Amino acid sequence: MRMIKRLTVVIAAMAAACLAGCGGAKGDFDVAALGNDLATKITYQDSLAQMDLDSAGMFLNLSGLDVVKASVYEGSGGTAEEIVVLECATEDDAKKAEEVLKTRVAEQIESFTDYVPAELTKLNAAVIKVGGKYAVLSVSDTPDEARKIIDGYM
Repeated sequence: MRMIKRLTVVIAAMAAACLAGCGGAKGDFDVAALGNDLATKITYQDSLAQMDLDSAGMFLNLSGLDVVKASVYEGSGGTAEEIVVLECATEDDAKKAEEVLKTRVAEQIESFTDYVPAELTKLNAAVIKVGGKYAVLSVSDTPDEARKIIDGYM
Protein backbone atom coordinates (compact mmCIF):
# COMPACT_ATOMS: atom_id res chain seq x y z
CA MET A 1 0.00 0.00 0.00
CA ARG A 2 2.86 2.34 0.85
CA MET A 3 4.42 1.67 -2.59
CA ILE A 4 1.17 2.63 -4.35
CA LYS A 5 1.02 5.93 -2.45
CA ARG A 6 4.63 6.71 -3.39
CA LEU A 7 3.98 5.81 -7.01
CA THR A 8 0.88 8.04 -7.03
CA VAL A 9 2.90 10.94 -5.62
CA VAL A 10 5.65 10.43 -8.20
CA ILE A 11 3.15 10.30 -11.08
CA ALA A 12 1.37 13.42 -9.83
CA ALA A 13 4.69 15.28 -9.56
CA MET A 14 5.67 14.22 -13.08
CA ALA A 15 2.31 15.35 -14.46
CA ALA A 16 2.63 18.72 -12.73
CA ALA A 17 6.16 19.17 -14.10
CA CYS A 18 4.98 18.34 -17.59
CA LEU A 19 2.11 20.83 -17.38
CA ALA A 20 4.49 23.51 -16.18
CA GLY A 21 7.13 22.90 -18.82
CA CYS A 22 5.55 20.86 -21.59
CA GLY A 23 2.70 22.94 -22.89
CA GLY A 24 0.88 24.32 -19.87
CA ALA A 25 1.91 27.74 -21.20
CA LYS A 26 2.83 28.34 -24.81
CA GLY A 27 6.51 28.96 -25.33
CA ASP A 28 8.95 28.56 -28.16
CA PHE A 29 7.67 27.85 -31.65
CA ASP A 30 8.94 27.68 -35.22
CA VAL A 31 8.65 31.17 -36.75
CA ALA A 32 8.83 29.69 -40.25
CA ALA A 33 5.82 27.46 -39.50
CA LEU A 34 3.74 30.39 -38.26
CA GLY A 35 4.77 32.52 -41.24
CA ASN A 36 3.86 29.68 -43.60
CA ASP A 37 0.49 29.13 -41.92
CA LEU A 38 -0.36 32.82 -42.19
CA ALA A 39 0.77 32.82 -45.84
CA THR A 40 -1.13 29.69 -46.87
CA LYS A 41 -4.22 29.55 -44.66
CA ILE A 42 -5.40 33.08 -45.43
CA THR A 43 -6.47 34.31 -48.85
CA TYR A 44 -4.64 37.40 -50.05
CA GLN A 45 -5.37 39.73 -52.97
CA ASP A 46 -1.65 40.06 -53.64
CA SER A 47 1.01 37.42 -54.22
CA LEU A 48 3.18 37.38 -51.12
CA ALA A 49 6.84 36.51 -51.51
CA GLN A 50 9.10 35.40 -48.70
CA MET A 51 12.11 37.59 -48.06
CA ASP A 52 15.29 37.16 -46.08
CA LEU A 53 15.99 38.87 -42.77
CA ASP A 54 18.59 41.28 -44.19
CA SER A 55 16.18 42.62 -46.82
CA ALA A 56 13.30 42.79 -44.35
CA GLY A 57 15.52 44.50 -41.80
CA MET A 58 16.09 47.39 -44.18
CA PHE A 59 12.44 48.29 -44.77
CA LEU A 60 11.34 47.42 -41.23
CA ASN A 61 14.27 49.24 -39.62
CA LEU A 62 15.29 46.36 -37.37
CA SER A 63 18.65 47.92 -36.53
CA GLY A 64 19.18 47.93 -32.80
CA LEU A 65 17.17 44.74 -32.34
CA ASP A 66 18.69 41.32 -31.83
CA VAL A 67 16.53 39.18 -34.11
CA VAL A 68 17.41 35.47 -34.01
CA LYS A 69 15.00 34.23 -36.69
CA ALA A 70 12.40 35.78 -38.94
CA SER A 71 9.71 34.77 -41.38
CA VAL A 72 8.69 37.73 -43.54
CA TYR A 73 6.31 37.80 -46.51
CA GLU A 74 5.82 40.94 -48.55
CA GLY A 75 3.37 41.78 -51.31
CA SER A 76 4.12 43.51 -54.59
CA GLY A 77 3.47 46.95 -53.15
CA GLY A 78 0.05 47.24 -54.75
CA THR A 79 -1.50 46.18 -51.44
CA ALA A 80 -0.49 46.60 -47.81
CA GLU A 81 -0.63 42.85 -47.20
CA GLU A 82 2.34 41.47 -45.31
CA ILE A 83 3.44 39.02 -42.65
CA VAL A 84 6.26 39.54 -40.16
CA VAL A 85 7.14 36.90 -37.57
CA LEU A 86 10.19 37.68 -35.45
CA GLU A 87 11.98 35.65 -32.83
CA CYS A 88 14.11 38.03 -30.81
CA ALA A 89 16.98 37.23 -28.48
CA THR A 90 15.17 38.66 -25.45
CA GLU A 91 11.73 39.75 -24.32
CA ASP A 92 13.02 43.34 -24.28
CA ASP A 93 13.94 43.05 -27.95
CA ALA A 94 10.45 41.69 -28.66
CA LYS A 95 8.90 44.72 -26.94
CA LYS A 96 11.10 46.98 -29.06
CA ALA A 97 10.04 44.97 -32.12
CA GLU A 98 6.41 45.69 -31.24
CA GLU A 99 7.16 49.40 -31.56
CA VAL A 100 8.92 48.79 -34.88
CA LEU A 101 5.84 46.93 -36.17
CA LYS A 102 3.51 49.69 -34.99
CA THR A 103 5.72 52.23 -36.75
CA ARG A 104 5.62 50.09 -39.90
CA VAL A 105 1.81 50.08 -39.88
CA ALA A 106 1.71 53.84 -39.28
CA GLU A 107 4.10 54.43 -42.19
CA GLN A 108 2.02 52.17 -44.42
CA ILE A 109 -1.15 54.05 -43.46
CA GLU A 110 0.55 57.28 -44.47
CA SER A 111 1.77 55.75 -47.76
CA PHE A 112 -1.52 54.15 -48.75
CA THR A 113 -3.77 57.07 -47.77
CA ASP A 114 -3.31 58.72 -51.16
CA TYR A 115 -1.96 55.70 -53.08
CA VAL A 116 -4.66 53.04 -52.45
CA PRO A 117 -7.07 54.27 -49.77
CA ALA A 118 -8.97 50.97 -49.81
CA GLU A 119 -5.95 49.36 -48.11
CA LEU A 120 -6.52 51.47 -45.00
CA THR A 121 -9.19 49.01 -43.84
CA LYS A 122 -6.55 46.25 -43.67
CA LEU A 123 -3.97 48.50 -42.05
CA ASN A 124 -6.36 49.78 -39.42
CA ALA A 125 -7.17 46.16 -38.53
CA ALA A 126 -3.54 44.97 -38.60
CA VAL A 127 -2.82 42.26 -36.05
CA ILE A 128 0.25 42.87 -33.90
CA LYS A 129 0.95 40.42 -31.12
CA VAL A 130 3.93 40.13 -28.81
CA GLY A 131 4.56 37.29 -26.41
CA GLY A 132 7.79 36.31 -24.74
CA LYS A 133 10.57 36.84 -27.25
CA TYR A 134 8.25 36.84 -30.29
CA ALA A 135 6.62 39.67 -32.23
CA VAL A 136 4.15 39.15 -35.08
CA LEU A 137 2.45 41.41 -37.62
CA SER A 138 -0.25 40.32 -40.06
CA VAL A 139 -1.94 42.65 -42.53
CA SER A 140 -4.76 40.98 -44.45
CA ASP A 141 -8.47 41.14 -45.26
CA THR A 142 -9.13 38.55 -42.55
CA PRO A 143 -7.61 39.80 -39.30
CA ASP A 144 -9.82 37.52 -37.18
CA GLU A 145 -8.53 34.45 -39.01
CA ALA A 146 -4.94 35.71 -38.68
CA ARG A 147 -5.48 36.26 -34.96
CA LYS A 148 -6.73 32.66 -34.55
CA ILE A 149 -3.69 31.29 -36.36
CA ILE A 150 -1.29 33.43 -34.29
CA ASP A 151 -3.09 32.51 -31.06
CA GLY A 152 -2.50 28.86 -31.91
CA TYR A 153 1.23 29.52 -31.61
CA MET A 154 1.43 32.20 -28.93
